[in-house]
Amino acid sequence: MPRASRALPAVLLVLLGAAVAFGQSPVAADRAEALAEAARKGDAVAVKKLLDDGVDVNTKFRYGATALSYASDRGHLDVAKLLVDRGADVNARDTFYNATPLTWAVTPAMGRKPQHPEIVRLLLEHGAQPKGQALMAAVSAPDLATVNVILDSGGLQPAQLSDALDAAKNGKREEIVALLEKAGAKPHVEFKMDDAQLARYAGTYRGPGDAELVLSVADGRLTGAVQGQRLTFVARDATTFGATGAPGAVLTIRLEGEKVLSIGFPSNAVTWTRVEGK
Repeated sequence: MPRASRALPAVLLVLLGAAVAFGQSPVAADRAEALAEAARKGDAVAVKKLLDDGVDVNTKFRYGATALSYASDRGHLDVAKLLVDRGADVNARDTFYNATPLTWAVTPAMGRKPQHPEIVRLLLEHGAQPKGQALMAAVSAPDLATVNVILDSGGLQPAQLSDALDAAKNGKREEIVALLEKAGAKPHVEFKMDDAQLARYAGTYRGPGDAELVLSVADGRLTGAVQGQRLTFVARDATTFGATGAPGAVLTIRLEGEKVLSIGFPSNAVTWTRVEGK
């Protein structure tokens, strides 16, 4: 027997062993991949059969995406309904974009379809998050139908409505502004602070990769450059600031007594530590 032919069975054994090590037989792995493909294509009949045959509805595919992620992204409403009915996790996050099915339904990578707002409705009815981020994305799109669906679902915080209103006004989305105002959205109210109070927060802060962010006081407000963009921060309370021109961007100050320890941006969980003497 030629050497190449003798080597082939050994390679197959390695591959088979890898499939078992990851908890799936080759047949089970094939079925799972078939579920992903059927969800992408919108083939509800195939999805139902695969689930009936025992494929886990919450099987994780590349980067932790699920069949519901794919159906939500592609706008396949029937498939999304079937998956949710079978127990799909509406808040499963992938490991690459940290996106949930709701994220994909609001910001589909494969293009927006008329079915997407109804998928958003379906997901929200089953407790999907992050609702506030979804509203901001729909306003920015702009997608009037999806904004309406999210507002109808209720449960939004006043600050989330205010952020969305700021974004709609900045983008001159008059119809969306009207919808938000009807839902009770009001502009953020500036918390008044004098220069002496703000000066406590001025200084240099060090973040990821030793990047530095310098805050200063100008015209009664904090200013600073973030990722090359100069922003002005408007106080919402004594330690929370919204960024003008960047709705949804929030700066928080962490104190220990009277000492400023760090600042952070909750949306990306990044902390910047104050550099003493600067």
